[in-house]
Amino acid sequence: MEGFIKVSDGFYRILHPRPAYAVASGTESSPAVMAASWVTPVAEEPPMVAVMWDKESYTLERARDVGYFTVNVLPADLIDALWYVGSKSGREEPDKHVKAGLKLVRATETPTVRVEGAIAWIEARVSRIISDIAEDVDVVFGEVVAAYADSRIFDPRRGWYLAKAQIPLHVAGRAFALTGRMLYPSRR
Repeated sequence: MEGFIKVSDGFYRILHPRPAYAVASGTESSPAVMAASWVTPVAEEPPMVAVMWDKESYTLERARDVGYFTVNVLPADLIDALWYVGSKSGREEPDKHVKAGLKLVRATETPTVRVEGAIAWIEARVSRIISDIAEDVDVVFGEVVAAYADSRIFDPRRGWYLAKAQIPLHVAGRAFALTGRMLYPSRR
């Protein structure tokens, strides 16, 4: 097909940009946080999310231990911190969040941690981990226990006020884009 290229390596970039989140787990005395864009809602009854985690992830290990995790939406001004926690291993640098300038605090309704300064977060209980569908990734399903968002930039019925929220979208590597414009299809 003229004008098209075959994309084998990095096929997933076709599905980017995607929101980049800070996923956290563990306890205040032994926390872990990483960047993840492979996060998705799964169901409303019961409310569930899924996170695709590298099998060797320290944050995944902490989620297995504690049984809970949080998905944190960070504002654009924390992009350097988001990049840092996504590019360093928690096994090699357990306090990477401190060097990144993030503070992990006790989650609101679950016994794990969340990112202070997030504009929204979801607290989830690990309900199922599927380890046998891919060599490099575990799929972690979490039942949503609580969800909080900044009311100045989020409406429960309409979602984000994208011009104000400025949520980082991961494009590829160190490249990010920002939300900021809404489009509506014409009515037919």
